Amino acid sequence: MGEEAREEKAGREETETDRLGLGPLRIKQSPAIFKFTVDPILLAAFARIRPAASVLDLGTGAGVIPLWLTGYRGIRQVTGLEIQPEVAALARENVRLNGLEERIRIITGDLRNPPPELTPGGFDRVLSNPPYWPAGTHPLPEAPCLAQAKFELSCTLEDVIRAAAFFSRNGGRVAFIHLPERLTDLLSIMRRYKLEPKRLCLVQPKPGAPPHRVLVEGEKLARPGLKVMAPFPIHGPDGEFSPEMKAVYRGNELGKQ
Repeated sequence: MGEEAREEKAGREETETDRLGLGPLRIKQSPAIFKFTVDPILLAAFARIRPAASVLDLGTGAGVIPLWLTGYRGIRQVTGLEIQPEVAALARENVRLNGLEERIRIITGDLRNPPPELTPGGFDRVLSNPPYWPAGTHPLPEAPCLAQAKFELSCTLEDVIRAAAFFSRNGGRVAFIHLPERLTDLLSIMRRYKLEPKRLCLVQPKPGAPPHRVLVEGEKLARPGLKVMAPFPIHGPDGEFSPEMKAVYRGNELGKQ
C-alpha cells in the first residue's frame, strides 16, 4: 500500500459527519484525532480575501478553513498544508465530501521544510490557526494528534509566521487567530518578518467578558497603521449565539451582517 493510500485509510477510520455552518457544507471528524472548534471559522470569516486570490492555509487540520472559504465565501482556489498524514487524509476526504476537488488542494508537509509544490511568494493570502501553547506550559492531551494541534510540538509561533512571510507575495496579506495573552509575541514576530499588523479584533465569549481570542491581519512590506475593530461577541447575554456569530455561521464576513 502506497503512502497516500495509507493516509486515506487512516483518515476514514472512526469518523462522524457533522454540519459545518448553517449552509450545505458537511465535515467528517474523527474523535480519535480531534474535533474542530469555532476558531478556524472565525479566522476564515475575518480575513479579507478577493474571490480570485490565491490562498494558503498553514496547518489546515481537517480542512475547515479551505472548505469555508470556497464553500461560503466564494474563493476559487485554496491550498491547505498539514503535517500530520492522517489529518491531511481526513481533509482530503472532506474536500471530496463537499465536491470541492477543483477548488481545494491538500498537501501533506512540514511548514518548516516546505514541500516543492508550494512556491515562495506565491500566495496573495496566507492564513493560520496555529498551536496556541508552548510545550511544557500545560499537561499534554493523550491523543498525539490533538497534542500536536494544540501545542508547539512540531512548530513554534515564529515558525508559522516565518512560513507565512515566506509564502506571501510582497503586498500580500496574512491572518492569524491566537490567544490574547500571546498578542505581544504575535505582533512583535510579525514585524520581525516584515508583516505589518493592519487589522485587529478581540473575540469575547459574551459582551463584557474578557477576550479569549484575538484575530490579526497583516500586510507584507506595508507602512505602519493598525485598525482595531469593535470586539466580537460569540454569545449574547442570553447565552445564545450573538447576531454577529449567526451572521458568520451563515457564511458572512466577520463584522458584516
